[in-house]
Order: sequence, then structure tokens, then C-alpha cells
Amino acid sequence: MRGHIQQRGTASWRVKAYVGRDAGGVRRYVERTVRGTRREAERELSRLLVEVDEGRHAAAAPVTFGDLLDRWLDVKRRMVEPKTIESYEWVARTYIRPGLADRKVASLRPIDLDMLYSDLYGRGLSARTVRICHTVIRQALEQARRWGFIARNPAVDATPPVQRRREIVPPTVEQVQTLLDAARAEDADFAAYLWVLAATGCRRGEACALRWTDIDLERAEVVIRRSISQVGQEVREKDTKTHQSRRLALDAETVTVLRSLRLRARERALALGGRLADDALLFSDAEGRPWRPDVCTNRFGRLRAGVGLERVRLHDLRHFVATVLGGAGLPIATISGRLGHSENATTLNL
Repeated sequence: MRGHIQQRGTASWRVKAYVGRDAGGVRRYVERTVRGTRREAERELSRLLVEVDEGRHAAAAPVTFGDLLDRWLDVKRRMVEPKTIESYEWVARTYIRPGLADRKVASLRPIDLDMLYSDLYGRGLSARTVRICHTVIRQALEQARRWGFIARNPAVDATPPVQRRREIVPPTVEQVQTLLDAARAEDADFAAYLWVLAATGCRRGEACALRWTDIDLERAEVVIRRSISQVGQEVREKDTKTHQSRRLALDAETVTVLRSLRLRARERALALGGRLADDALLFSDAEGRPWRPDVCTNRFGRLRAGVGLERVRLHDLRHFVATVLGGAGLPIATISGRLGHSENATTLNL
């Protein structure tokens, strides 16, 4: 309960409002005595609660925003992927801590956050980046509210800049063919990687994690089970984004591409005096380590620049698949399942 009124005498009332917990976890309140009617006491309680929401009683909860960020990140580490934590820490270190780290959590007001967003936006940050900052701040302050450090989350009433939705223009069949032709001229294996993305709609990290045990060329099927993720320079295998596997049918041309890819891999293994392991990765370096998703993106960037298609991103091959399947009249639920979306609405937004 945020506040209450206690009668002390015939026309005397004690008004008490909850401020939050101090750094030691002790609950703190602010009190006032009102002489008059109960209605006057109720009005005074309303004013007191407004003051608490505005942070005018911050001394009762002296936790700094920098301390809060550290505690919140410790909690989030148990809940989200390391890559997500890395991005949160980078955003906090680069854009949030310089302006808010020393501020008392209970003193923050919506206008303080709006001023920070205006400053970041004015320095040239995109609306998307500023909104990511807002998300981090809002979640951290919401955790502070749940912990009792503050009675109200000021970020709820803050206004980050509007992010204009980027128009998604999937590459055409001709553009994808141009990219594949250019890749074949450079590296047949990288061309096969791009073909897998354009034929299945899988994510770049999912393609990097594919093993031959995931492929059934006789039945023309592939099972997407895992993904390759990067945190700094560390590369690791993890579940798919939705933590679910999915079985996809392969067309005849894709089967042919994969047969050629496997043949090249077997020939390389024989040249080294060995044999290709049944569970070998489809796309790996000479030491058998999976291709890094960021390296694939960088290679694609150079490839697209070489053919004058700078606006086509590697991720746009997923949009290409969604467009082709949609044009063929497949139901949204079917397309969503192939792309590995947890909700059909995500597919509709492509």
C-alpha cells in the first residue's frame, strides 16, 4: 500500500506515504500531520504521493542508477542470452552511464530521461538506438520498483523518439541470382551457404550450425536444431531463437547443391588422409570449427558491393523466402513455421 491515513485526535490526522527501500533494504516512509477534516487529510496524501513520484523525497532511497544497472544486469544474466547481455552492457556503458550513473534512482523524473534522449538524438544517434537506451532504462527502473526502491517507474511517462519503420524491400529473384553467381565465382562453399539461406529462410547462425546428420538428402529434408552465437570473440553453439527445432522440405535444386557441397568436403578430407565425419559441419574452416556469423555477414557485404547491390542485407534473404512463399499462396502459419517465427504476426511484418 503506497499511503494511508491514521486519525490521531478529534481533528488531527497522520498522513504516511511509502517512498521505497534504502540501500540496506529498509522500507522508508515520509509522514505529515494534518489538522482539519478527513477530506483535507486525503488531499494532503494525494499531494504527498505526487511529491514521491516526482522524486522530491529521494534521500530515503539513496541507490544510484549506476548501482541499479549493475544489480539489474546480474538478474538479467540468468534470464537472457549472453549476446543480449553484451548488447545491454555496451549500451549502458556508452550512452546511459555517462549521464545517469551518479543520479539517485528515487530522484529521477520523466523529464530527466526525456532530456537524456534529446541529447543522444541531437548527437546523431538514430531513433532506434535511443529507443534501445529507453528499453534498458525502463526495465532497470521497473526492477527498482519491484524491489521497492521507488514507488513509480518514471520511464513509463518518458517519451523516446519515434522510430520510423524501415521499409522492407526483399531482393528480387534476379538480384539473388546475381549474388549467387558472384559467390560461385569466388567460393563454391560460400555460394552454397547463401543458397541454403535463400532456399530455407533459416537464420545465418542456424546455417552455420548445420551438420550432415541434420540433412536427409534421400528424403529431401533438413532439421534446424541449433544456432551459432557470438559473444565478443567467443563462438558457441546454442538452441534456435525460439528454442524449438523445425523440419523443412528441400527442393531438388537445393538437394543438388548440398550433394556437391558434401562431395567437396569428402574430397578435402581424403586429400588430408581422413574421411568426412557423419556429424561434420556443413560450413567449417580447415580445423573443423563453424563459420562465424559475423564473418559471413562481412563476406556478404563485400560480395554485394562488388555487384552493386549495397542495399541488400544478408538477413534480407529471409524476407526473400517469405515473399516467394507468400506469392505462391502458402498460408501465413506455414511460412511462419518455415522461418522459425514464434508468432504469425512477426511474419506478417516482413
